[in-house]
Amino acid sequence: MPTCKDYKQMADRVAQIAIASSTPSVAEALMALALDHMRRANGLSRRLADGPPHQLTQRDQSAGYGD
Repeated sequence: MPTCKDYKQMADRVAQIAIASSTPSVAEALMALALDHMRRANGLSRRLADGPPHQLTQRDQSAGYGD
């Protein structure tokens, strides 16, 4: 799974390609992709700032249930 840093790097690369593109429709699509990568990076950084995710506990499958 990509990290926050990975998404930021991908966003930067895609934005650079979009800026260099001479076809407006391609540039627009690439900028939309760059924006999506930045949103994902921001979402990951917010989750990391909130602390580690809560771990779900698994039930012991051997307890009860038809023993």
